[in-house]
Amino acid sequence: MLAPTIFITHQVSSRCYSCAGTCYNEPCNCQMGSCESDYCFIERRPTDERDHYRITKGCIKRPPRTQMGCDYDRFQDHILCVCKGEFCNDMIYIRPMHRRTITCRNCSDREPDCGEICRGQWCHEDSITGAAGCGYGPPSLPFFYKGPELLYYRTRMCVTVSRGASSPRKHCICNTNNCNVAYKRFPPWSHLLEQGATRTRSLFTNSKENDFPSELQKCINCELSTQDVSITASCKQNQCMGHYCTYATQRLFLGTKQYGQQQTILNERQGCINVTDNHHIQLGCSHKWMSNEEEELYCACIGDHCNRDLATASLNNALRMTILVTEVITVIFICLITSLNLLS
Repeated sequence: MLAPTIFITHQVSSRCYSCAGTCYNEPCNCQMGSCESDYCFIERRPTDERDHYRITKGCIKRPPRTQMGCDYDRFQDHILCVCKGEFCNDMIYIRPMHRRTITCRNCSDREPDCGEICRGQWCHEDSITGAAGCGYGPPSLPFFYKGPELLYYRTRMCVTVSRGASSPRKHCICNTNNCNVAYKRFPPWSHLLEQGATRTRSLFTNSKENDFPSELQKCINCELSTQDVSITASCKQNQCMGHYCTYATQRLFLGTKQYGQQQTILNERQGCINVTDNHHIQLGCSHKWMSNEEEELYCACIGDHCNRDLATASLNNALRMTILVTEVITVIFICLITSLNLLS
């Protein structure tokens, strides 16, 4: 009997370009500054000015993309590249490939029954507002791994996101013709309990959509910015209940650090999500940053109040790795015993 070969790889940090710039109607590039991480990224997005694009380069840890390289990021004019290697985020290059396209409803939240269509690689819709359109590149949902695997075994997937006092949003994606044509107004939560200043929200669950045993987690439900420090304590008393807890933070650095005039703007969002399929949730945290410019963290975790802070939310990844290593050791141990029995 042959024992399985187990490859345990060590993540080696590489240097990445870390810079930003704006260009007009021409290939965007910048090669100033650097950071170190397991992976590098390049991102190109349109600005408010016509034919102007902003390019950002930086570092990323635990990227949600399941495939390396460059591809569209939900929209045809948004491109994201993820790579591994020394200064690999030099240029944007999308490899030519045949892409299957489908027809989707294409309407804004102001006019959800507009009757317009578009052609894309997958469809998306907001089941609260009725807004819908075409998606490009790997199928994408908040807090999920982003890749073709997301719609391999299902033609439709949804996630309901609650954070802070704003209404929960239900995002759905699908990959068949006109799969986002019919929509129904979605009840965002099943009940809302208020006790003084504390509010507890339980997200609506539909047993027909979920085909997995679902246990609801108690999560902190709060959205704060750097200007809201005075209400931090009361905000963090609010709760929601969902399949997973979430923690997300965005940090922008304004001004120059050189003269001590740099200002930091921080936005922190804690909440919960309900999902129709739990196979491709990215537990733990994905971390993306550009030195002295901006930083983003997105985390999903299991356990009551596991989203109370970044350190606790990050533990889900460590816990998952511990389980995987334990399973590998068990397999090796069983194989060794079997081999010894065959030899004796």
